[in-house]
Order: sequence, then C-alpha cells, then structure tokens
Amino acid sequence: MRSLIKSIIDNFIEDKKYSNVNYDIDYPPEEIFGDYSTNLAMVLAKKIKQNPLNIANDFKLYCEKTDFFQKFEIKIEKPGFINFFIKREFLVEQILLISEKKENYFKLDQPSNQKIQIEFVSANPTGPLHIGHGRGAAIGDCLARILTFLGYNVTREYYINDAGYQMHMLGLSTFLRYQELLGKQIEFPEDGYQGDYIKDIAQSLIENYQDRLLNKESALDICLDKAKDTIMNDILNDMDNFRVTFDVFFSESSLFKNNEVGQTISLLTQKDYTYEKDGALWFKSAQFGDDKDRVLIKKDGKYTYLSSDIAYHKNKFLSRRFDKVIDIWGSDHHGYVARLKAALEALNIDNKNLIVLLVQFVNLIQENNKVSMSTRKATYIELKELINEIGIDAARFIFVSKSINSHLDIDISILKKNSMDNPVYYIQYAHARIMSILEKSDCSNIIEKNLFGLLIETEELNLIKALFQFKEYLHDSAKTLEPYLITKSLLLIAERFHQFYNKHKVINENKDLSCARLNLIKIVAFVIALGFFLIGIQAKNKM
Repeated sequence: MRSLIKSIIDNFIEDKKYSNVNYDIDYPPEEIFGDYSTNLAMVLAKKIKQNPLNIANDFKLYCEKTDFFQKFEIKIEKPGFINFFIKREFLVEQILLISEKKENYFKLDQPSNQKIQIEFVSANPTGPLHIGHGRGAAIGDCLARILTFLGYNVTREYYINDAGYQMHMLGLSTFLRYQELLGKQIEFPEDGYQGDYIKDIAQSLIENYQDRLLNKESALDICLDKAKDTIMNDILNDMDNFRVTFDVFFSESSLFKNNEVGQTISLLTQKDYTYEKDGALWFKSAQFGDDKDRVLIKKDGKYTYLSSDIAYHKNKFLSRRFDKVIDIWGSDHHGYVARLKAALEALNIDNKNLIVLLVQFVNLIQENNKVSMSTRKATYIELKELINEIGIDAARFIFVSKSINSHLDIDISILKKNSMDNPVYYIQYAHARIMSILEKSDCSNIIEKNLFGLLIETEELNLIKALFQFKEYLHDSAKTLEPYLITKSLLLIAERFHQFYNKHKVINENKDLSCARLNLIKIVAFVIALGFFLIGIQAKNKM
C-alpha cells in the first residue's frame, strides 16, 4: 500500500518538475487521520513558498484523475497533512491476494541475488555466552532469516577469536586453577578468567592427567586447548538450543597460518599507508577518516587485533567476494568502526559495503536490580540460565523486541507470566485461539471473493489492514536491518485479532459470514506463523 502512495507522490513531483523533495509516509497515531499520512505539502510549502493546504488540494485533484482514487480516499487536515484511507473494495482484493499467494505475497517483487555475509555472536572462546551475546545471536539469526526469505544469498558466519593475548590468558588461568586444585599456592592475575567454569575445566584436566602437567613443558598449550575446546563446544550447544545455526566457522588463527595477516600488512606497506615509529608499525588510518593513526605491529613484534581484523575483512570481500558484509558487534566496539573502514578504503574496497550494527547493552532486572556483565570478573547471567528461566521463545522475542540502538531491560517476572501482559503469550495465544476455532470449521477450503465482501465491520477491516501491513514492516526490517519491526507488526496483528474476537462471533447463524470470518482468521494464523518463523519462535496450536 505504501509503495502505491509513494509512486503517486513521486509521479506528482515529477509532473510538477520539483526536485530534491524529502517527504515522509507514516502510519498516523489515530484512525481518524487515516491509514497513511504524508507531510509532502508542508515540505513543498517551504520549497516553493506556497500555502500547504493549496498544495495538498492540488495533489488530491491530481490523484482523482488516476486509478489511485479507486483504491484510496484522500482527506486534507490543517496545516497541510494529506491522509489516505484505504477503500474497502481494495482491502478485499488484498486479502484475496494473500490467501492465493501465501508467503509469495510478502516477498520482494524483484528478488535480489546479492551475496550477503552476516557475522554475528563471534564471542571469544574464553567463557560462556551471556545474555548480551544472546541478543546479538537473536538479532543476527533473525536478520539472516528475513533476508533469506526475501531472496538474498545469505551466509551466516561465526568468527572464532582464537589468537592473541586473550588465548594466552585463558591457558594460564586454567593452568593456575589446575595447580590450585592440586594444593599448590598460586598468584592469580587480576585480568585472569575467574569464573567457576575455569575450575571445572581444570578439574577435568586432573581427572585426565592427575598431576603430570606440573612438570610438562607443554602444560600451558594442553590447558589452552582443553579450555578452548570445552568452551567452544558449550557455545555451540547453547546456539543450537537457541535455534541459531551458522554456515561457516572462521578461525582467526587460520589467518596467521595462511600468512594472510602478513600479506595484508605488506600490501598496505606497498601502498605507502604504513610507517615506523617508536619501534612499532603504524597504519595511516587518519588519512582515511579515522581520528588518529593505529598500530599494526607493536614494538615487541606482535600483531594488534586490528591487523588480523583487516586481513579477515579483506578475505571477506576480495577472497570470498561478498557484495555486502554485516558485522554485528557490541556497542562497546563503536570506536573500532572508523579504523576498520579506513583500512578497507586503503585496500580499494568500498567501505559502504561494510555495515556494522552496534547492539546496545542488555540489563536483566532481578528483584528490581540490574545485573551487568563481565566475562573475566564472572559477573554475568549466562544465556542458558535465562532460557531455563523464561524459555527459548520468550528469550528470542524479547531480544529482538526493541531497536538495535536501544538498551534492553529484560523483566523476568513479566516474561514468566501466562497472561496478556506477556507479549509472547499475547501473540501465541491469538494463534492458538484461531487454531482451536478452525477445528470447528466445516467451510470449503476454496475461498470465494464474494464471501470476503461480507466483511464490513470496523474490527474486520482493521485486522485485514494489519495483515498486509506486515509486508511493509517486513520489507522495512530488511531495509533498515531492524528485526524489531517484525515483533511490532505481530503485536499489532494480535491486538487487532483480539479486538475482533472480543466483539464478534466468528461462527454464527449466518453460514456465509461465518465462512468469511473463518477464512480471514485462517490467514491471520498463517501470517502470525510466518512472522514467528522469521524471528525463530514456535507458533503454538494449543496453550
């Protein structure tokens, strides 16, 4: 619907020979202001120095000369809003199209063959996944589902950070706990990994090696391998349980084994984008928009994390030829974006094709207290703990229920309720209620157009509007990379369904009207199930 409005507005602008007109098409806050509204007249008023009401009426006259007026009624409101009301006959056409085309109704008219990589979670294999990782996992998985559904060629990737100082500290922390459990006095480093999971890994080493690692030269390597494998397996189990899958697991250490890091630094040096200073090798990142130059190789000869990240993204674009790369990071990495984009530009890679989504922090509200997270200090709530508390469906839903740019507070008490206060329950109950009603249906599966013509009640028409608006929310979600728009649409559909159900009997003494309503709610159930699939939630038939 919105695309039709945009098309007629663009035609009007072209016909009037206006240029650079940035207008909005919105959903009005109240029904009396229509199904859609635009500020076109007020935007043009400033540009061409005319009264916005005159411009709005001119636009209305323009629309009346086209078939657009057969689909929408237009009303003008001061100071110049143009409000669009969808005509009932056109609504009936749309519900028929949904019933005929099913999921194809919601797909793109011109599917893209764009090759997209989404790299998400990529938690360091140094500790369990916490609820912050869970939000990134849900967002990445939902985006992959949405883009795949719309026809994009999507690869889901997990980057295993298995190189550098953090790995050394993981091996050392494990070895020190191993010694401690054997009765040795230890001095544990302040930046060591302090969680109980390290002690559990150390205990399993004792079971395998007894005290033989105490005098073994390769003890640190053995401890690191055991810790890394144990933690990574735990992460993969958590992801599998959370309905998150990956197509590729890419190891950071492979970049060093294949000399991709060294080759990338050499390429930057050949281009004269590096220099030596204070014994270190620096990248001229300020030349490409970063706020200062960055170290690539420290004076002790060790590579910085930036060096391997540059090589990794060079691999994404130049070796594997992704058209677009979407990285999902925690918001604490915001300062890292400019330096990485600078490196891509230096390598002649269009950095606009790298999109970094910075997911804001998650707070768990427990007994009115917020719990923050730190892996090394072991002050965090594990993802599996949250799932055990509220369930997979509730966890996935709440993680994608707000914009990526918004902080998220998770109130466990609400999500544990089997009541309409719980948004997940609210939508799932709508689906279950519909499935229960459909069990009593004796209507034909062949949908007749004249039956939908019987749907004239306000609540019926509002429900139909919510169904085709799901398509708009879905496409906006893909365009903005914001999966919360799916949850917003599902809540609207559920709300409209409950309003309809509470006011009208679905099955009544009028057989034709009953069949029309049964077919309508059957489509509602289909759209809810589709929305749930896109965010990885189960559509329940009974509750």
